[in-house]
Amino acid sequence: MKKITLLVLILIIQFSYSQETKISKAELLKAFNETIVQKEKGIIHTNSNPWFTDNTNENYFKKDTITLKNAKSYKRDYCKIINWNFYKKDAFSIGNADYCNEPPSQKVTTENDWIKLNVEKEENYLIIELFNQNKLIDKFKILLLEKKESEYEKGKMDYILKLKRLTQ
Repeated sequence: MKKITLLVLILIIQFSYSQETKISKAELLKAFNETIVQKEKGIIHTNSNPWFTDNTNENYFKKDTITLKNAKSYKRDYCKIINWNFYKKDAFSIGNADYCNEPPSQKVTTENDWIKLNVEKEENYLIIELFNQNKLIDKFKILLLEKKESEYEKGKMDYILKLKRLTQ
């Protein structure tokens, strides 16, 4: 009886988790677009509201699952960070930053850091493909897009995006 109860519980948890992964391409691109800061026409500030993730021990490049957050309200309890700095809803520059040394610094952006993003639906999931100079460089399955009202800016949303790296 305990085994059956445990099996039912596992199935319920798995089913519940899969329900929160349903997200549309339009909703995802809208989230990216909302985080672009453009104070005046024609000038987009690519480092003012990045989506960031832990890069301690090169985690961004080595781990198969990464979590990106976009808001000032999320605590950054790590020193090395990768930023996705959106300047279009489907394009961003990658920033590689170190915030624990004085002065805080970010590596200079090169042509290898300008990324075009493509979103495709495969089976029941959305897939994000990252291209640099028309070459596929990374591919992720979206596990979760969570949003909540910002603690600091009324009417704005904060996001968490969880991605699983796919082998190419």
